[in-house]
Amino acid sequence: MPELTRQAAETGGQQPAAKPQRRKFLPEVQALRALAVLLVVIYHLQPGWLPGGFVGVDVFFVISGFLITGHMLREVQRTGKLSLSAFWAARARRILPAALVTIAAVCLATFLLSPATQWGRIGSQALASTFYTQNWLLAADSTDYMAAGNSATPLQHFWSLAVEEQFYLFWPLLMLLAVALGRRWRVKRGQQLPAVVPVFAAVAAASLVFNMWFTATGNPAAYFITPTRIWELALGGVLAATLTYTDRWLRTRKVLALAGAAAILTAALVFSGTTPFPGAAALLPVLGTMAVIAAGRTTGTASLHTVVDRRPVQWLGNVSYSLYLWHWPLVVYYRTLADRPPGPWESLLLLAASLGLAAASYYFIETPVRKAGWLSAHPWRPIGAGIVAMGLIGTLALAPGQQREQLVAERAVQTQQLLDAPPSQFGAKAMDASADKSFAGANEAIVPDPNKAVEDEFDFGDCVAQQRDAETPECEFDYRKNDGGPTVALVGDSHAGQWAPALDVLAKERGWNLVTYIHNSCPFTPERRVLEAEGKSVCTEPNMRTLERLVDRGDVDAVITSYFSSSVFEDTDTGHRPGVAGMAGYWNTLADAGVDVYPIVDTPAPRPGADPRDCVDLHYGEPERCSQPRDEGFDGKDITREAAALAPRARVVDLSDKFCGADSCPMVIGNVMLYRDFNHVTRTYMLTLVDRLGEELAAAKAE
Repeated sequence: MPELTRQAAETGGQQPAAKPQRRKFLPEVQALRALAVLLVVIYHLQPGWLPGGFVGVDVFFVISGFLITGHMLREVQRTGKLSLSAFWAARARRILPAALVTIAAVCLATFLLSPATQWGRIGSQALASTFYTQNWLLAADSTDYMAAGNSATPLQHFWSLAVEEQFYLFWPLLMLLAVALGRRWRVKRGQQLPAVVPVFAAVAAASLVFNMWFTATGNPAAYFITPTRIWELALGGVLAATLTYTDRWLRTRKVLALAGAAAILTAALVFSGTTPFPGAAALLPVLGTMAVIAAGRTTGTASLHTVVDRRPVQWLGNVSYSLYLWHWPLVVYYRTLADRPPGPWESLLLLAASLGLAAASYYFIETPVRKAGWLSAHPWRPIGAGIVAMGLIGTLALAPGQQREQLVAERAVQTQQLLDAPPSQFGAKAMDASADKSFAGANEAIVPDPNKAVEDEFDFGDCVAQQRDAETPECEFDYRKNDGGPTVALVGDSHAGQWAPALDVLAKERGWNLVTYIHNSCPFTPERRVLEAEGKSVCTEPNMRTLERLVDRGDVDAVITSYFSSSVFEDTDTGHRPGVAGMAGYWNTLADAGVDVYPIVDTPAPRPGADPRDCVDLHYGEPERCSQPRDEGFDGKDITREAAALAPRARVVDLSDKFCGADSCPMVIGNVMLYRDFNHVTRTYMLTLVDRLGEELAAAKAE
């Protein structure tokens, strides 16, 4: 989010001039701020209304690059030098107060409004937000398969501030380099354009090229990391440097302004979460923003300034920074407490509350600090005060994680008592006695603790491939006795892999050679998932090689498979739902090779965007409040039975009654936490299904 400096380079008059006059205040930039923050806020409140509203961040990036570069250029023109301490002091005075107050408020609110499952993550993100490394933390999480489904936290939006702060650290150094080059080339003071523009343009070009390449790889970190974003701020700098010396094209500025605004709005309406971003797509809002700024003030019929000059628009531009800071925590806290996204009316109330907090932040935090004489008297005062404040907030940021560990330790005593003497209806057995039964006895401990559930999984070691891996690993867990035993293969994505704990026990008990082929995010089918459609098919080739290995081995007696039923496949015009024909084709190929095929119906899916761990922790003593209707858990997306109809030799295994009752699907069954993340079943619960799974496999084989 850009700082709200009111000084900027002027775009000039109607006639060309060597040095266009400058206005001290640019209402069009304030209006762009207002538009940008509205796009982001609406997107966060109601993403269906503006599926591409996230481009508001790109608008802010361009504005920041433009204003900061213009400020530095004017100082160089006026004095022939650039004071780094004064520059960084101004940024600290402008950006830190409201940001640090927001972080502190979130840290304190965490204990009241957030489940303990979030405390550690919020603490880590508070620390990263304080020291402006949040974008790199989120980039690391986005490439971590198990972290990808984590629910939203109230400080995630600080990633864009981190990008800007990192820009502010190195951009003035680049300006000094350009000025030095200009002097070496003997360019007169105030005429550094030959050196400044090429240097800035080179940075923008390098970042843009890297951005387009890295985004095309499909790595989700591309959205957050600084190298894929710097070009947006750098182009704002190029524009500022160019407008300082020429405004020749401004005879058409009304058209330019309208075209720029149209480009931004088009991106907000047309783009969506499936758009590879930033990539080349980000050029649309970036160039649109540059066009509006370059056009400057326009007048007359169909002029943007009929809207731009309105007081509400200018006021919204003034408070845009604080509005950006405060709106997202409110949205996250609402989602957590209501266990659902806000509806239209709730969104309006959240918007009103956000505006109220933004106004308070602007008038009582931003403005007083910016105007404080003692801070502006010497550049090292705001820098020193900022460092001290960041240290204090950084210390506060450690508290949520520490409190979380203390809470888990306190619960561990009760949990150990439960494990030492488990009730007869522990875990899945509780479903036999009474549907939706959360606790099997007087002890209301939950195993695993929601805070530790993510660790409760089968230890595959290196025997799991991630989606972009070219090969699916083949691993054997050989428990055959001297007289031999069957070879059973577990094949598929992570939802197939979640059955490994139970199958491993069965393999030990029955003397199997259990062979695994687990490839996360890659259902065992030749058909492509929609997320692969924009680039290389990362799953189909390793899946084909896995099928060949299963057939060529010659010793595989049975294949057990399952898949994440929320996976979406490309429409292949087969007359069946996407994915059905390909899945059935693989099963038929295996059956032709003499392999028994046992597809397992997928486990129920929690509500999209809801993390069961958060809800259970928030309602630790009454987890039944987290149950969802059965028709939500089994939403009709699973194509297992439809595929089996095309592969009659496949024998479907269905344990749905061990996850849901007649009407609802609980998140805790017989004191056992069902999910270890947003949709994968815990190892502990799977271990309570061993007997039932063995019975179902035997019954299917006997058919």
